[in-house]
Amino acid sequence: MIKKIASDLCCVNNSCKKIGLRLESFLDLKDECIEGFLSCKVCNSKYPIIQGVPILLENFHEYARQRIITYGKWIINSKSSKLKSFLRSEGSKIHSPTYNDRYEENSIWYKSYLNTHQGYPSDDRLLSLLKKQIKPDHIYKMLSNKNLNLNGVGLDIGCSFGSSTFELSKKLTYVFGVDLSFSFILEARKIMHDKKSRNVEFIVADAINLPFESKFFQSIIALNIVDRVDLYTLISSVNSCIKNHGKLILIDPYHFVNNNGKDKLDSIQIRKIVEKFGYKINNKESYIPWIMKINERSYLFYFVDFIEAKKND
Repeated sequence: MIKKIASDLCCVNNSCKKIGLRLESFLDLKDECIEGFLSCKVCNSKYPIIQGVPILLENFHEYARQRIITYGKWIINSKSSKLKSFLRSEGSKIHSPTYNDRYEENSIWYKSYLNTHQGYPSDDRLLSLLKKQIKPDHIYKMLSNKNLNLNGVGLDIGCSFGSSTFELSKKLTYVFGVDLSFSFILEARKIMHDKKSRNVEFIVADAINLPFESKFFQSIIALNIVDRVDLYTLISSVNSCIKNHGKLILIDPYHFVNNNGKDKLDSIQIRKIVEKFGYKINNKESYIPWIMKINERSYLFYFVDFIEAKKND
């Protein structure tokens, strides 16, 4: 984690939410903290930094419980005694561990998103059959299009490996990418170093409990997340940190039902909900091809809708 961002982050304890966290670093690399803690000056909530990845979640041991293999690696690989002690203490609260989350390293969705980020070979079995070749990264490239009017500091919600984050960084002053997958964020930070990008940072954080102060972002992007969390809760979370006249970009295929299990989200319903939260939407429903490779014999093909919304006063 780049040390200077600590002052931009908020406590995610819902009874606190104070801005500006205190950084305690045990292992440094130039201007980055590799192991340490972020802590709240008011409520003393503590958030670990593991392998350079800050984990800003209200319930850390529940997060660890859902990815028990990754949690075990954290303990084994920790260099500092304080971090190792903290992890073991949190582990004592885990009574019913689960297997690794499907978005963590070596799981099916981790590999699929990695394929999309890295690009497919020119002789890919499916793409070579299509009359018009579909670029798997096309949806990400759209975010750096000069015709898309984005500026200021940006937030990429559900950033996975950071493909969309890096495209946004070509236009914006600074971009934060957040995702619940530790493995995604760890890999995104490796790519950040390879690219020598200095205006991006990646954080493990919850889309519905974001660690940022009010009116912090001018541009917020959420790709393929609309139907993974309650839409009302998601937009409320976005509203907690977007500026007036800020831009919200929602990109999604709407392939899941919402939480009540009855109503399917579609382009009309989503636009109505977003507008109720004080946004103006100018563009119509779109059908943009997006493809994800699961394995050699299985692909997901979507037509995603691209919503560009502007926040009113």
